[in-house]
Amino acid sequence: MERDNVKRSVFLGHLTITVPAIAAILLVVIFGLYQFGPSLWPYYVTGGLGIAWQWYAIGLRQWKGSLAKGGVSDNETKEIGQHGSLQWPWASAVGSFALHTTAAAVCGTQFGPWLLSRWFVWIRPMIGLSSIAPNADYYLQHLELVSIVPAFVAGYVICRRFQKLAWCAWILPTAILAYKLLTFTNPQASVFTSSKWSAFSYYFVIERLMPTFYDLRGSDPVRVLAQMTVVVPFYSGVAYSIGACLEKSKVVDRIAKSLLADPEPEVFGPEEAGVQWIGDQKEQPTNEHR
Repeated sequence: MERDNVKRSVFLGHLTITVPAIAAILLVVIFGLYQFGPSLWPYYVTGGLGIAWQWYAIGLRQWKGSLAKGGVSDNETKEIGQHGSLQWPWASAVGSFALHTTAAAVCGTQFGPWLLSRWFVWIRPMIGLSSIAPNADYYLQHLELVSIVPAFVAGYVICRRFQKLAWCAWILPTAILAYKLLTFTNPQASVFTSSKWSAFSYYFVIERLMPTFYDLRGSDPVRVLAQMTVVVPFYSGVAYSIGACLEKSKVVDRIAKSLLADPEPEVFGPEEAGVQWIGDQKEQPTNEHR
C-alpha cells in the first residue's frame, strides 16, 4: 500500500474512531454532571469509557472492512493499525471493566429506585392493594434491598453476554468507600468523644427519613447524600459481582438440573433380590421360604 494511502487511511481511522470515542467520554461526563451533579462523577467517566469502547469496536471493524475492500491484506491492515495507533490492546479490558462498573452503579442509583416506584404504581394494583404514591422514606428504609437485588439479577443476566471482568464491578465502589472511610472526619464529634467506628456508622447505619425543605431535622441531608452516592454503589457493585460469578460458574444451572433430574433407579443386591450366596455357589430360595 502506498505511503500516501496509508496516511490517508490512518487519518480517516482517527477521524471516525478516536475522535468520536473521546467525544463520547466528554459528553457523558458533561451530561452526568449537569443531570445528576458531581457526587457520582467516577461513574460518569466509566460510562463514557464503556460507550467509547463500543464505538471503538464497531468503528475499527468498519475501518478494517474498508481496507479489505481496497485489496489490503489482514496482516498489512494490522500493521497499519499498530503503527498508526489505531490498535488499542487495552481497549477490551478497560471497556469491559467500565461497562460492568457503570451497569452496577446504574442498578443501585437509578434502576433500583425506579423498580421500587413501579411496585407502588403497577404491582400493588395488580395484586389487589391500593395504589399509593412512592414514599422517599420507604426507599431509605429498604435501601439495602433496593440496591442489592436488581444489581444481583443484572450481574447474572449481563454476564451471559459479556463475561470478561464482570466480577470486577466491586473494585471501584469499594475503593471509593475505602477512601471515604480513611479520610472521614465527623464535624459534630470532638476529639475526646470520637470513635474509630464512627466512620462506619456514618456510612452504614442508613438514615430512615428523607430530609425535606419543610423539615430538615428528620435526618442529615449531607449524610443521606453520602450514603446514596457511596454506600449504594458499593452494595450494588458487590451484588453485581456475586451474580456474575454465579453465572460464570453455572452454579444456578447445576442446582436447577439436579432438582429437575429424574431419580436414578434403585439397584438391589443379591440379598434384597432373595438370592443367598454360600461360598462360590448361590442358593435360590426354596418353596418353604416362599
